[in-house]
This record gives sequence, C-alpha cells and structure tokens, in this order.
Amino acid sequence: MRFVPQNCGSRLLLYFLLGAFASLYLKSFILPRTPIYQGDSSPIFLTEAVRMFQGQIIYRDFFELTLPGTQVAYLTLYKLFGIRSWIPSSVFVLLGVGLAWMGVAISKGIMRGKSVLLPSLLFLAFSFTSEPDPTHHWFNALAVMGALGLLINKRTPWRLAGAGALCGLATLFTQTKGVAAVVGLAAFLIWEVRSKGLKRRSLLKAVVCLFGSFLAITLAEIAHLIGAVGLERLTYCIGVFPLKYFSLWYWNTPRAYLSEVPNLSGILEAPALGIWLSIHILVPLIYVLFLVRWSRVAKTHPEEPWAGLMLLSLVGLFLFLSVASSPSWLRLCSGSLPALVVFVWFVKSSGRLSQVFMTLLWAAGISVLVAQCLIAQTDTRAYLDSRVGRLAFLEPERYEKFKWVQDHTHQDDFLFQASDSDMYYPLGLRNPTPVQFLTASGYTRPEQVREVVKSLERYRVRFVLWSVWLDIPRHPGFNEDNLASVRTYLDGHYHLVRNFGDPDYEQVWERNPD
Repeated sequence: MRFVPQNCGSRLLLYFLLGAFASLYLKSFILPRTPIYQGDSSPIFLTEAVRMFQGQIIYRDFFELTLPGTQVAYLTLYKLFGIRSWIPSSVFVLLGVGLAWMGVAISKGIMRGKSVLLPSLLFLAFSFTSEPDPTHHWFNALAVMGALGLLINKRTPWRLAGAGALCGLATLFTQTKGVAAVVGLAAFLIWEVRSKGLKRRSLLKAVVCLFGSFLAITLAEIAHLIGAVGLERLTYCIGVFPLKYFSLWYWNTPRAYLSEVPNLSGILEAPALGIWLSIHILVPLIYVLFLVRWSRVAKTHPEEPWAGLMLLSLVGLFLFLSVASSPSWLRLCSGSLPALVVFVWFVKSSGRLSQVFMTLLWAAGISVLVAQCLIAQTDTRAYLDSRVGRLAFLEPERYEKFKWVQDHTHQDDFLFQASDSDMYYPLGLRNPTPVQFLTASGYTRPEQVREVVKSLERYRVRFVLWSVWLDIPRHPGFNEDNLASVRTYLDGHYHLVRNFGDPDYEQVWERNPD
C-alpha cells in the first residue's frame, strides 16, 4: 500500500497532515496545552477502562454490549502514561490525523493531483470535528479505512488477508460495523470476479484469505472473553441484549435520523445546519447515485476507476446498513469517509462546472475548520484542576456542576451519576453499579435497576446525580418505566441538596445519616 498519492508530492501531503493536526489540536486543546473536556459516549469507555485498570473484568463486573477494543486501547494508554486528563483529547487528534491519512491513501486509487486531499478535508470539517468524541465508532472507522486502503488498487492474497485482519480489529471496537465491512468486501470480490469473467476458484481463494484472517482475530478475542467471563454471560451482553433490548431506546431506532438538529448559538456556527443536512443527505444517497451512473456509462467509459469506486460504494453501503436501524449523527459521520471520496469524484467528473464546485468545496472545508478553531479558542471557558489534570470546559453550567462535585468528594469515592458517565474519569470517582447509566426506557432492564439499588445500599453511596429527564418522558412510545424502585430508594434514603440547570437539569441527592 502506498501512503503517498500519485501526483501528490510527499511534501504537500506532509503539509496537509500537519494542517490537519494543527486544526484538530486547536479544536481539542486550549493553547498552549490544556485539554477541552468533550464527548458524549467516550466517557463511558474511559471509565470502563479505569475499572479494568483497577482490576475489574468487563461483562462480569460491569455491563457492556460492545466488544472491548476501545476499553483495551485506553487501558493500554493508562498503563503507559497513567490516568491523565490529556489522553482523550490526544486520542481524538491522532484518530483524526490517521483517518485523514487513510482518506488520502484511498483517494489516490480514484483521483489524481491535489483532489486526493479534498475528501479528507471535508471529512475533518463536516464529520469528524462535529463530534469531538473519541469513542468506538472512530476507532472502528480507522480500521475499516485501513482495510479499504489495502485493497483500493490491488487485491493480492496478502492484501486480502491484511484487510480481513483489519476488519476483525474493527469488529473488536464495533461488532456490527466490523462484520458489515467484511461482508461489503466480500460483495465487492463477487462483483469483481463476475465483471472480469474470472474463475470461481479465484473467488474462493480471495474469500478464504479475507475471512480466514478476519475470523482469526475475532474468534481469538471471543475465546479469550469466554475464558474470562463464561459463554452465557458473554452471549447475553454482546448478543442477546443488543438483539432484544437495544432498539427499545429512542436513540437506537430509525427515529434518530434527522433528530439531532444543531444548536445555533452563534453566527460562526450557522454553517452547522448546512453540514448537518449535507451528511444526512449524502449518506447513503451518493452510493445509489454511483450505482445508477455505473450501470449507465461503465461500458462506454472504461477509463474511469470503476473497481475502486465500486469497492468504496459497496463497503460504504454495508456500513450504512449496519446503522440504518439507529442512524444517529455520530454513527452516520463515522462511516461517511467513503461517501465523501465518491462524492468528490462525482463533482470532479461533473463537466464544465467541476472546477467551480471543487473550489467551493475547498473554501467550505477550510473555512469550517478555521471557524471551529476560532470558536474553541475564543469561546467562554472555565478551568478545573481535576484529579487527573487541568481541564477546560466550554459550558459554564457543566463546569459549575463538576466543580461542586469535586469540592464535595474525594479521590476514589463512590458516586452514581444516573443518566450519564462523564464525571467519573476526570474527578477520580467510582461507579458502584454494574451499569454506566439509566434510561427511562426498556433499554434499562429491571434486573439492572435491582443491581443499582443493591449497589447503592451495599456501598452506602453518599451522592447520586439524578436527571429530571429520567422522570419526564421525552419520547412517547419508548417510555418503559423500570426505575420505580430506584426512585423509592432515593426517597427513603436520600435528600435533595442541589439543582443544576440547563442543559441537563441534574439534581444532587445526598444520603441521609444512618
């Protein structure tokens, strides 16, 4: 695999990657080096990695429904550097640079010249930086893009084996998307054999190379986990629970599509609405448009890189299908890089106006990245000397809540944050329960609620943070109230001591004296 695109000099690529690093750094750190505490789901994995660092075993001691690739990645960093405030922000920057690099490497199989840089620029500006959340979706995306980069130009046995291994690695971060990626690669191999009139034996050899390495990675990890927690528990966590209960929460259903409308709090953030609409429209429409064009003009224009485009379109389409039942903004963004490569090819081959459109896309991508850096560096912020290091908060209400909790707790204290998990990591606090959060839906099972009550009683947890949204239904049709026993326990053993306002409106409940 060549990591320097043809007709795109190594110096230009170096400048591009340095620019990507600089923009991501300015998005993630307040100069000179204070990390901004961000993220929605990444605090879950950061906290779970801490629990593993302290000796707990995933699935046995706490619940999780994904395979543990993300937790192991963070655990490795903890063992190397300790539990530090800068780790999540640094991981986000490195993931972004890696994805940008892979985007360039993939684009070189489709385009030439400076155009190979444009999909990665658009990806960073429109998708990646819109979700500064170093969670499992981005780890998965990096592994899948590596597999595409290996196969974009050649499909030799060694490259196929490497791509299968990378899809296996992607599965360890997000099992559904890793499986979708390898199935998409297999679909492409079938298409290529049929389109070139090759013998079935060549298809069989290619599939064996692809799936052999894929299964070697995934089955080895699953066997290890079975030995650690048992087949029944592992099957329930990563199989039974996702199939039966995952879709009982609003955000894990098709209704999540187009639901996360940007909050336009400033004039510099106005383009966010256009970005939000463009990604929702682009994925998966661009794949359908490509298949239509290929069916119409492939025979008359054999000079086009149809094989590479078909590879990206089929894998991208399968990635979309893996999240189609729960197409949240983050899930769409994490799989959008193949769509952006195909989109730029469409624009570049659109005729007389292609150069105008390309110039506009360059201007939009650069402008958005610059604007995001300006917002991050000039926005109102507050600093907290947390127990893992200094942190910057861009939301005053969030800082106030974190500061109060830190002032009223000590290192390694137990605390239960009922509707979130973002306090444990920076404040050095421990979650006494086996679940990371509760929901006012069937996603939170009655047996999990019982375990929460038992844990609060067993450890005499002093503080519980309770969100008003656990009591006020926001999504009709998804409200299966299994939380009555927790409320009853709070009413009988705790008293309200503090309220925090928008955007979360959380209450702090303190345990009554014994």
